[in-house]
Amino acid sequence: MLIIFRIKFLLIALISLLIFLYIPNLALQEVSAQFLSSPQIKPLDANLNNSSIYSFVQSGFNYSQQLYGEARIPVKKINLRLNMTPLTSLDNTTQGEFTIYLSRKPSEYAFHGQLAHEIFHLLNAQLLDCYAEGLATVFSEKMLTRNNLNWSGWEQYFQAGSEPFYGLTYSMMKEVSDIAGSANMNSLLNFAVYNDPSQRWMHIDIDGWLSSMSDSVKIEVEKIINKHITPVKQVVESNNQMYSCFKTS
Repeated sequence: MLIIFRIKFLLIALISLLIFLYIPNLALQEVSAQFLSSPQIKPLDANLNNSSIYSFVQSGFNYSQQLYGEARIPVKKINLRLNMTPLTSLDNTTQGEFTIYLSRKPSEYAFHGQLAHEIFHLLNAQLLDCYAEGLATVFSEKMLTRNNLNWSGWEQYFQAGSEPFYGLTYSMMKEVSDIAGSANMNSLLNFAVYNDPSQRWMHIDIDGWLSSMSDSVKIEVEKIINKHITPVKQVVESNNQMYSCFKTS
């Protein structure tokens, strides 16, 4: 009888141990899996037909969702094409089809930085907004660093005053990201609103986002935005008028 009791006790202990080990791992798998998606990647230029590029796009897209939340429109197909101007377009909402246009070839230094910037825009390709553009460049830095690629060339490029809109918005959003924290940055794109009834383009409701923070964090983030926003708006109004760029109230 004593032997049977001991066997039952050992079985119960073993089952309890297995449950203890399995459930946390299952929860972790569920958290990680919610951001894992595998959209079809189709190169429309021979220069972009490369498995390492596909891997960079796939891992970058999943990483962007981990940092900034799920894509507003589920991304099912990503076309890659060379073009005079880099941009990300939403081609078919129902089918979740997007095209990333790149002006740099894989052999050029700027290729991966430009590609990473455009990968961010897959999260919401209708945003034409100074805060979103700055965050796209911050994400580009994170992606290059994560993949052991050199970011310093971009730092030098911006410090030299090249493309001031991107340099200024990058500086602003890099500081904002450091102070706001990961949870607040993860929610930023949730505050995208349409510019007008046509519902073609969107901007960030910056006051709405700030109001979602604790008072102490809001005060510090608002200080950073106010420090940067005037020169950013000047550049937008002179050379980048397609972008929205609202000051805080």
